[in-house]
Amino acid sequence: MRLIIAFLTLAIISRAQITITGSVTDAATKESIPFASIGIKGKAYGTVCDENGRFSLKTGAVTDKDSLKISAIGYKAKTLSMQNVKGYYNENVSLTPASIQLSEIKIKPQKTVTKVLGNKNYNKNMCLSFQGAEGSWKGAEISIKANNKKGRLVFLENFNFYIVQNYYEDSLTFRLNFYKPDKDGLPGENILRKPIIFRTKVKVGVVSINLKDYLINTDDDFFMSLECLEEKIDKEKLCFSGSISGPAYMKVSTFTEWMKIPFGGIDFNVTVSYKK
Repeated sequence: MRLIIAFLTLAIISRAQITITGSVTDAATKESIPFASIGIKGKAYGTVCDENGRFSLKTGAVTDKDSLKISAIGYKAKTLSMQNVKGYYNENVSLTPASIQLSEIKIKPQKTVTKVLGNKNYNKNMCLSFQGAEGSWKGAEISIKANNKKGRLVFLENFNFYIVQNYYEDSLTFRLNFYKPDKDGLPGENILRKPIIFRTKVKVGVVSINLKDYLINTDDDFFMSLECLEEKIDKEKLCFSGSISGPAYMKVSTFTEWMKIPFGGIDFNVTVSYKK
């Protein structure tokens, strides 16, 4: 008998609903930015663009003091006053590409050894799943911390997790994120330079993502996180292996605060390489 856990249920009930629609594009090339994140800062109203950079965001009660944030990996985030965007209908928002400093680029050594960080064993008797805010689960994330030796520069090679059950017929779309710890020990700044979007149709078994081409590296602890890019995920249809020993970390929408869940650990792991 499997135990299925949804981390948290967050219901949003509001009579005053606003719908904002539009698209997100690259300010330099004018091309669409797929899967950009859009949401109200600090509130559980958020979504993610589709493959063509288009979005439709429904919110409950907001005020002119609230702000709309738009972000995408590899771009400078933009924040707009709700006073100016309440009437947005098919508007375009452009983002400026972020510059990469030469000091940020690390060269992988030729001779390396590998190590697996995270939960190496898959507990197939427990199912853990996403929990999104009412209306959209796009942008909901689940994460665990990878403990790396302080000062050891590691390069991320491969990410793995285990699907216990998947009753969806079509492939499901996810985004993989890696974060630095913030001052409170929660996921903070994203360390990726380009997004990692993948689709899977795995029904039962390991899902493995090759990270070598992304040149991800860090010399500290980090968080590995799976983000839902589907409108809604039914936990009775899809869940991942996990355990009651935590902690895990979650957020129900794009720009809500991360929450620490002490009783639910996700079986994520990542293979890293470092200088021999």
